[in-house]
Amino acid sequence: MFRAELIKLKRSTIWLIALALPLLAVTTGTINLANNPDALDAGWASFTSQVTLFYGLLFFSIGIGLLAATAWRMEHRGTNWNLLLTSTRQPVRLVLAKIAVIAIPVAFMQLVLVTGAFISGAFVLRLDGAVPWQFALVGALSVVAALPLIAIQSLLSMLLKSFAVPVAICLLGCVVGVATVTSDALRPLSYVLPQAINTRALNLGSTALAGSGGLTAADVVPLLGTALILAAAAVALTLAAVRAVKLR
Repeated sequence: MFRAELIKLKRSTIWLIALALPLLAVTTGTINLANNPDALDAGWASFTSQVTLFYGLLFFSIGIGLLAATAWRMEHRGTNWNLLLTSTRQPVRLVLAKIAVIAIPVAFMQLVLVTGAFISGAFVLRLDGAVPWQFALVGALSVVAALPLIAIQSLLSMLLKSFAVPVAICLLGCVVGVATVTSDALRPLSYVLPQAINTRALNLGSTALAGSGGLTAADVVPLLGTALILAAAAVALTLAAVRAVKLR
């Protein structure tokens, strides 16, 4: 089943989404640093923080919503959904295959972000010093942190035939996520809201978001542990939904 999902991925517009959003983040970060050299004078630290600021708050999570909706779009056309439900293969294989096939372009997004930032910082902005390896590590960790949102958006896109509604729900979650990471009163919610977990992961060690934490075991392990638990819960919920849903 995973091989079949990969074939669909090759013919999908998913890759355009996965390419455009991180490049937009790199572009805005480059422009912000170039226009504010006096205020943003910490070299690579300032640049990577500018790149991940809006990307972590909005672009990354919205990208996941778009990727999930695109991955499920074909199943809601014609009789594809009925064929899936009547398949003799275990539902868990379908659920995990969809999550995996969404995670692949998510990882590609991070690769584009890190590579684009390194190229822009070194050759466009001509920043001094070595390229920070920590930025690449954050990019990799963020893929794991994104698993809860991938699983939840996959569930929403499975249940809802509309392409736009799951994305709109994801956008609403981003708005709430911004509030949780910027407000002391709402801060506890940032540990369980998938969009906020993405924001926290992408800003590990960043100077752009207060209280984002650093690349230490004390900050990283609880974050990733929570992400894996939430992802497992979302998978279990999706399996229950698959068993309950009817042919249409």
